[in-house]
Amino acid sequence: MTLDNICKMITSTELLNALHACREGHPWNKTATRPWYKAWFLAAQRPAWEVSGAATDWLLSESKKRGE
Repeated sequence: MTLDNICKMITSTELLNALHACREGHPWNKTATRPWYKAWFLAAQRPAWEVSGAATDWLLSESKKRGE
């Protein structure tokens, strides 16, 4: 799973913005607090037809790796 793969699944602007904030060097990454955790939290609230369980699991794993 990659951030790009997850972005292709998403229709929610709020979630797309949260995912982009996870990217190193992205302007939102410089101001976001716990960007990976926020992306996971928003993804977990979306219906399963929009965001797969594998995608939410991957986001949570990435959040934990980064100590969020």
